[in-house]
Amino acid sequence: MTSHPRSGLLCLTLFTATAANAECPQGQYDFNSCRIEGRNTEVSVCYDNNTATYSYGPVGKPPELFLTEPIDTVDYQPWHGVGKAIFESVTFYNGDYAYQVGGGFDRPFSEEEMEQGPHHFGWIDISKHGKSLATLECVPDTVSFGFGGGIYDMKEAAGYEWDDLALSWVDKAIKTSEPPLLISQQGANGPQNCLPASEFSLGGVTIYDTAMSLAKLGSPEATSATTPEGLTVDQITSHGLEVSLMDEAVIGITAATEDWPTPSGLKVGLTRGEVVRILGHVPAGVYPADDQFTLPICPAGEGDASEWTAEIDFGQDRRVATISFLGPLP
Repeated sequence: MTSHPRSGLLCLTLFTATAANAECPQGQYDFNSCRIEGRNTEVSVCYDNNTATYSYGPVGKPPELFLTEPIDTVDYQPWHGVGKAIFESVTFYNGDYAYQVGGGFDRPFSEEEMEQGPHHFGWIDISKHGKSLATLECVPDTVSFGFGGGIYDMKEAAGYEWDDLALSWVDKAIKTSEPPLLISQQGANGPQNCLPASEFSLGGVTIYDTAMSLAKLGSPEATSATTPEGLTVDQITSHGLEVSLMDEAVIGITAATEDWPTPSGLKVGLTRGEVVRILGHVPAGVYPADDQFTLPICPAGEGDASEWTAEIDFGQDRRVATISFLGPLP
């Protein structure tokens, strides 16, 4: 965890005040707002100590789209502290779609730049399933960007801190595992990490279960999936958990809701930074901001031929979307 560069730059907020656009709901403050280039529309992101809001629509008229998100979970990306341009963004999610609203300005360094005043810029990036569909640019003179304090302070006050490596917010209550949950070992291609076998359990459902022991979740149903040998894969589905079986044995488990945590507390909905803290450190061979962490099961002893792996997949909101345990075919 590193200190954020904003700490010594709060005075720069004096440069960011420009013409106001859409008004914020009563009791909220303006984080970023502007009018959209080539369209008679405007966007605004507002906040208070509990909620952040997104509003987009025709200038001076009721918004076409209005979204809200708790401060605890809002996807706010602070300035990274490098370069001449200072910029930040907040992303709101609506089903499969994401709306990233960003704003910023170029820091004036020369006397001429100081006289001219800062150049403002802003945008909305609209994406679906993480793929950008369109980027709308702001009219520079209408950008109102509130750098300094703001949502950053609200997030910290709510008990979160920014992780520059994982590019995500972390609940301060989650402490780094000591010793690390990840076990280091030497692999064929260099150092790697593995998860202890005890971690291969989702809400009490383990890789060692059978169709009989999982009867409380429901009856297995045949799927369209088959092995190269033509064997059918059965599946039990229960409240966000999918268990794949073959010959009555579990060959895969996937959790898609937070109701199925691992014994250490890994679960759907955690940020990347929170996952890294629970693991104890970033897994060998991956970057903290990768979209997937793949971890093999630790060998139980000599001669153990288990090939189980855990896959932690992060969604477009940089939070855990699914946790899967994948095993070899029986």
